[in-house]
Amino acid sequence: MAKRTHTISVRVNAGEYATLDARRDAAGMREMGAYVRQAVLAQHPPYAVVPAANRETWVALARTASNLNQLMAHLNAGHLPGTPDPRSLHALLMTLDEEVRTLRLALLGVAPEKSGDDAPGGGR
Repeated sequence: MAKRTHTISVRVNAGEYATLDARRDAAGMREMGAYVRQAVLAQHPPYAVVPAANRETWVALARTASNLNQLMAHLNAGHLPGTPDPRSLHALLMTLDEEVRTLRLALLGVAPEKSGDDAPGGGR
């Protein structure tokens, strides 16, 4: 890699700096200059680090996504998972739907309601 000998200065306001700082932190980078250089030169910054507050939810979401991928692979191959009883498939899909709703709410910091609605007015 060639030695960097040129300096470019850019002035930002407090809000712009806060945005850059948050993005730099989310990318798991320590140096602002390295983050800005990668962003400007369209290089891919390191993968974002999942905040500690969201790690449990992230793992649960990965588990649900894996289950859904396995189900879709079985269906695409023309096989029903488990027993060929359509009620079993319906129950599995309802369980996955409920898990996804619960995870979406958890990411928002909201406890699921008993009715199953995940947004005011029952919208998704």
